[in-house]
Amino acid sequence: MRISHPDPVLLAVLAAVLVLVSTPCGLVAQTDPGSPLLSLGPLTSEEGAPLQRLGLTPSMEGATLTPRGRVQADVWMGYSSIWEQDSSAVANVFLDLERLITAVTVRVGVADRLELGARATVERTGGGFLDRGIMRFHKIIQMGDRRRPEYPRDAYGQWLRDADGTLLVEVPGRSVPTLEDVRLFAKGSLFASGDRRSALTVKAEARVPTAANTLGEERADVGLTLLGQTAWRGFYVHALLGGTTVRRSPELVAVLRDRQWVGMLGVERPLRPGLSAVAQLTGSTQLLRDFGDHDVDGALTNLIFGLAGRTGGGWRWEAGMQEDVPPRGPSNDFAVQLSLGRVW
Repeated sequence: MRISHPDPVLLAVLAAVLVLVSTPCGLVAQTDPGSPLLSLGPLTSEEGAPLQRLGLTPSMEGATLTPRGRVQADVWMGYSSIWEQDSSAVANVFLDLERLITAVTVRVGVADRLELGARATVERTGGGFLDRGIMRFHKIIQMGDRRRPEYPRDAYGQWLRDADGTLLVEVPGRSVPTLEDVRLFAKGSLFASGDRRSALTVKAEARVPTAANTLGEERADVGLTLLGQTAWRGFYVHALLGGTTVRRSPELVAVLRDRQWVGMLGVERPLRPGLSAVAQLTGSTQLLRDFGDHDVDGALTNLIFGLAGRTGGGWRWEAGMQEDVPPRGPSNDFAVQLSLGRVW
């Protein structure tokens, strides 16, 4: 299956993001200590490795809450390219796909220190069109592609086999958008400064999978994360730390761990009122265990950078890019993401 080419306007917007994010600090508007610029970060993101998504992948988000009596709705879209082929005495994994994830989230401020929310995740996958461009990009930055050049371009495959060749997981391509999961969450405030520049919150979340794979049944999982932010010398620092359960189906007990840990550390630079540049590093422990290759069963790390903005009428937007760092393991090789939301 082939996914249609992106709109040139989208590519132009993303190119502008790269230029603006790399703007020297000397051009950044200075913050008046008497009226500090409020935080707009971090950028919304989550781990994109397909095997990780057999369980709950916590969303990287800010520590602030939806105000009491208000409703916030967000639509987040991420388009990614993923490639990985590795085999060992334990298992054989093959991932070659491009994927569009659309997440629609609604939050309600039910009390001064509590918000409740729900999210629906829709995915579309296929062979795509980015392979050649990504391989050229990796060559320019000298990151390499391992065995990727030996395989057909823009093809699709997503499966995991054990050492005997028995198929453990196979995820069919989604030629039409498919509802992958529904998530319910509660987010409560542990601390918030009077000037709204520092905050600490806790989030409890449950995921119910809704799309069946050919093999490798998914089950409901729960997670708990701690989110924080603080202001520091004209910057904001964002952090997240948490863990989730992985309720494995019987055929996956031997190859998948029963939990995962996640973390994020980000820096935000306010450029002017309603506009910030953000860069963040995320990490996650790998679900695949005892594979015998650190590139496959080691920790997954990703660099995300871009812009976050707020306009009149309660509107908020984000535009960013994601790259796996280092470029090894079954994570996103490359991803672009856009988000649009509003508070009523």
